[in-house]
Amino acid sequence: MRDLLRPGGLLALVGLARSAMPNDLPRELAGVAVSAVYRATKGSWEHPSPLVWPPPVTYRQMRALAAEILPGSQYRRHVLWRYSIIWRPPSQGIGT
Repeated sequence: MRDLLRPGGLLALVGLARSAMPNDLPRELAGVAVSAVYRATKGSWEHPSPLVWPPPVTYRQMRALAAEILPGSQYRRHVLWRYSIIWRPPSQGIGT
């Protein structure tokens, strides 16, 4: 996807990663609590997307991969076991 991005484009990724205990325990507990509230108030959603479980890499490994493959990307962890990566390609002198 990085190589297909047009100049001035934006790459946004959202994914799941594997937790590493005990470091991720506070986030896991928060995710369980928020998930329980969501399911109680909004119900459960069955999606048609294929699953890869368990995720092949940890959050720390994904952050390192993002830094390596997408230099300057912004990595962020979210509640409910998600992460996001936002990346814009470096300027290549367009318009100069």
